[in-house]
Amino acid sequence: MRIIAGFHRGRQIDAPEGLTTRPMTDRVRENLFNLLGPDVVDAVALDLFCGSGALGLESLSRGAAWCTFVDADRAAVEAVETNCRRLGLEERARIVRRDALRPGPWIGPPRGGGYSLIFVDPPYRMTAEPDGRRRLAEMIGKLERLHCIAPGATAMLRVARGTRHELPWPGFDLVDARSYGTTTLYLMMYRSSVEPRP
Repeated sequence: MRIIAGFHRGRQIDAPEGLTTRPMTDRVRENLFNLLGPDVVDAVALDLFCGSGALGLESLSRGAAWCTFVDADRAAVEAVETNCRRLGLEERARIVRRDALRPGPWIGPPRGGGYSLIFVDPPYRMTAEPDGRRRLAEMIGKLERLHCIAPGATAMLRVARGTRHELPWPGFDLVDARSYGTTTLYLMMYRSSVEPRP
């Protein structure tokens, strides 16, 4: 795997073996970031079920200000740590070994204000079952109640092509849906459904 564009273009990144979600191919990742365009610059990103961290690392290479990487798998976390160290991105990243489905205050961005770019790339088996899809929607609701989502934020959900989904999530509008081979990407924009803090 490699970084496609930006400051670290062409640099190789490690992906741990045995992840339940296959790493996103370079072609799909390139198409995704073409859709995101200039919104990546200065973004505060959250990479959930991050695996190798390819999405968050690509964001940082393209000018994102920060990325929090979250995965419960030890090998994934170690791969992201290695990749960030190799690319010199430690000061713009936080790597957390936790269950992304159970966000708590620890998940908040470093300077408050919420994340403006959220990648949700769970194992395909999770999105294939109604209970898994329900838990993902509940996770987003928890992030919202924790005030971790910035106004106008973009969220990406990756699923296996043909997977049924109840989208958009509450508080979001569906902006785009694109299929590439066996993968479908959904892009949603946050419009908020909770009251602001007093």
